[in-house]
Amino acid sequence: MYHKLKRGISVKVYAINGSFRKEGNTDIIIDKVLEGAGSRGAETEKVFVDELGINSCQGCLECRQEGICRQEDNLHEIVRKIEEADAVVIGSPIYGNYMTGQLKILLDRLMGVISRITYVPGGGIKSITRLNPKKRHIVSILTAGAPTPECADDALKLLRRMLGSLANGGSMEEIVAVGINAKGAIVFPREEWIKVAAKYGVQDREAYAEKSMARNREVLKWAFELGQKLAD
Repeated sequence: MYHKLKRGISVKVYAINGSFRKEGNTDIIIDKVLEGAGSRGAETEKVFVDELGINSCQGCLECRQEGICRQEDNLHEIVRKIEEADAVVIGSPIYGNYMTGQLKILLDRLMGVISRITYVPGGGIKSITRLNPKKRHIVSILTAGAPTPECADDALKLLRRMLGSLANGGSMEEIVAVGINAKGAIVFPREEWIKVAAKYGVQDREAYAEKSMARNREVLKWAFELGQKLAD
């Protein structure tokens, strides 16, 4: 049974994975968020950008006027799913200090379709959603092999700016998981972390393994709890 909103319909959580890798770190964390939401009865769906057949933006700017992209691909279905959703989860690994290319292509295409720019007194601008103006909860997930979260700063800057109007007053949460430098490392057992430590010449391999596992347990716990909040 799905958790019900006051208006009597199911909470819908729509997840967009910008990673190539199924069962990779980004995918695992997204699934943990969806697991948390599902534990409270939410309806969840996940898509991989790499499988959506999204063309790159052609810079025609027609979307800025009418909010409609003239290209004929799967973008319109994605927009429909986002509009229906009560929460949107977007994830990507960090490649070269930024999100994946395929996720950036999707965001470029979405920019003028889901939001419009208005001018405000004093010369500033404001982004306003074109979609159903309800509150949506947003979770941004970024993963990296780098040891510090600063590698995700530029990607987070874009996501905050672009998704703020989509949230429309809903919560905006972020998960930045670092130091996971192999596929599936977020759930590695001790022996796998000891191998990683040996590969990188770490002297105290046991301590490295314990620290890595403790950090990753906290990430997954937080992801699950965020998922529950999305459905509450």
